[in-house]
Amino acid sequence: MTQTAPHPAGFDFAAALRAGLALFLQVMIGMMLVLTAGIVAVMTAIAGVLIGTAALVMRFAGGRRARRRTEDTGQEAMTLEARRTPRGWTVE
Repeated sequence: MTQTAPHPAGFDFAAALRAGLALFLQVMIGMMLVLTAGIVAVMTAIAGVLIGTAALVMRFAGGRRARRRTEDTGQEAMTLEARRTPRGWTVE
């Protein structure tokens, strides 16, 4: 027997409408997820640009004041010398 049995109720408009609505909802949920991921990506990029801009501003505009120099007391500055030993570094 190779015949296909016919659908007992014929075309069911309510079932087709329900299936179409389910497909539409799935597509809309998928589009909302992609949109949300895109918004998060753009917000992350904007935050990175703002952090980079703040770092550049702090780097180039932060040190405009003249730095204090140590007052010359007439004595030579002490220079420490370090040498490596088996137990670590030793400062003399």
